[in-house]
Amino acid sequence: MRKRVMTSIMAIVLAISLTVPAFATTYTDLTNHWAKTYMEALASAGYMNGYTDGTMKPDRNMTTCETLTLLSRLYTLDTLQSKMIADDYETIAKANMPTSVSWAYGYIEVCLAAGIITESELKSIDLTANIKKEQLAVFLVRAVQLTSAAENLKDSTLTFADASTISEDCVGSVAELLTLGIVKGDTANNFSPKTNVTRAVVATMVARTLDYLETKGTALSIAAYAGLAQQNGVIASVSGSTIYLRAVDGLTRAYTVASGAKVTVNGVAKTLGVVTANSYALVTTQNGVITNLAITSSTSAVWVQGILNSVSTATSYGMIYLTQYGTTQSASYSVSSTATITRNGATAVFSALTSTDFVTVKVENSIVTEIYAATGDVSIAGTVTSINYGTTVSYTVTDINGTIYCFSSAIASLPTITRGTSTITFDRLNIGSKVTVTIDNCVVTIIKIEGTATTAAGELTKITSSSSGTVWTIKGSTGAETTYTLDDDAAVYSGTTEIALSDVKIGDSVTLEVYDSVITAVHVQSIVSSSTKITGKVLSIDTSKYQLLILTTEEKLVYISLSSTATIINAKTGQSIYYTNIPVDSGLVAYGSYTDTRTFAAKSIIIE
Repeated sequence: MRKRVMTSIMAIVLAISLTVPAFATTYTDLTNHWAKTYMEALASAGYMNGYTDGTMKPDRNMTTCETLTLLSRLYTLDTLQSKMIADDYETIAKANMPTSVSWAYGYIEVCLAAGIITESELKSIDLTANIKKEQLAVFLVRAVQLTSAAENLKDSTLTFADASTISEDCVGSVAELLTLGIVKGDTANNFSPKTNVTRAVVATMVARTLDYLETKGTALSIAAYAGLAQQNGVIASVSGSTIYLRAVDGLTRAYTVASGAKVTVNGVAKTLGVVTANSYALVTTQNGVITNLAITSSTSAVWVQGILNSVSTATSYGMIYLTQYGTTQSASYSVSSTATITRNGATAVFSALTSTDFVTVKVENSIVTEIYAATGDVSIAGTVTSINYGTTVSYTVTDINGTIYCFSSAIASLPTITRGTSTITFDRLNIGSKVTVTIDNCVVTIIKIEGTATTAAGELTKITSSSSGTVWTIKGSTGAETTYTLDDDAAVYSGTTEIALSDVKIGDSVTLEVYDSVITAVHVQSIVSSSTKITGKVLSIDTSKYQLLILTTEEKLVYISLSSTATIINAKTGQSIYYTNIPVDSGLVAYGSYTDTRTFAAKSIIIE
């Protein structure tokens, strides 16, 4: 609809002259006019500008269609909202509007969606007739979403001299606008409900309305179309009412399908149960929940995703070479000369495709007919909402719009985690952390924990534990006491050696690393670690470093360093085994001591 609206500008100029070249900043016929301030305010805001001859024609009557067009501009809509409103109301608008005002289809569609005018009213109203003042009052009240307030005032006794001439169904709207100071009586205290309304009067009422909205801090939106978003891609998996979509930008998102969501396959209504992985889908969400899931499926077409290695035009067909997503397998495909190509959301040519692009391609009868490409470089800000450890660590980040992004990283190549200027281990990342995730070529490289870091030093005087967490009280050098919340995963050090949190006692001198009032690390003076045992699950084995990487029962990542004399016993058989025979995911108990913050030197290991 937005494109149709923009292409109608010339028609609007001819019909109502609401658009004028930017250089026309003054209007010759507003000098000394009583509505000069209001009309110039609307002109500056882009709601109502003048004619191409540099005039505003303030005393010219406005039609109903022109007035509704102006009121539709009270709403700021994005491209998707405009498109969906057009999809929902275009047929109604065209069926009930004369072709002489076809330039206003898009604007009236917005009015229908916003409830400024109803379908039945549109069928009976004469859009080309001059609008009456009481009718304008009703439309204006609806536009600023004050219908309920007006309904409560429908039995008001108005004090206008001509109050008896106001139509009964308009009294509440007039009373509400009077209460807000948007309308007033003329010099004879008449409201003149049945008179035609000039551009000056409309401008005055709309300008006062905008002042009211600004004072209230209210931004108008159409509830049915607020929070809308659309994303296309290939369904990675389906679990219950949750769809995992690997989008054309290379990011995987998790969506909940609303109970009343519309699910279609090739335009035919279906149940969620028929949706399978590897299907192409267009997902429409509202505040992170799927309202429309449109699947495209064909026995002659498959969708392939991966990282682009190179392109070639050496043959009559273009060729693309890619590594398929989640594998090391390479594939090549011929590309039709008529293939549609999009890169980073914009139409592109074949030569614009770049190696390392993430691509989603539609292959029909062995020929690529559609290509979606993205650089795969993006930053996502949000909150960590889940972390699951294994040989692959899976985690989700939810942004402010409720969109859930799903990431996974091999345990051997975890992204860098930073907090302020410090680099920390991945297990210091907590559910609830505010983060910015940096993705390069569709791979998470850095996760920055947001916040403000400070340090504090003093004597630990009190430890208070409750269901809501643990709080430490620290007495500083001045004798003043300050309380801090303790992060359950806070690292505790004596020198460079990591020790158990339980080793810290009241009376110890400590230096704290504090991040947004939460203790994230503790440095204790004059303590020797009593940790001689560590328990956890094996995640990986590094034969080059003679190490095991484990996830402890406290969900910390620790490297177990093995000496040539270390004994490894299989508890089930009682037999000694070599470390390379330790099964991944097996539990173990290691005895020894920490040599640094994340390395435990094991003298003996029992495999459970």
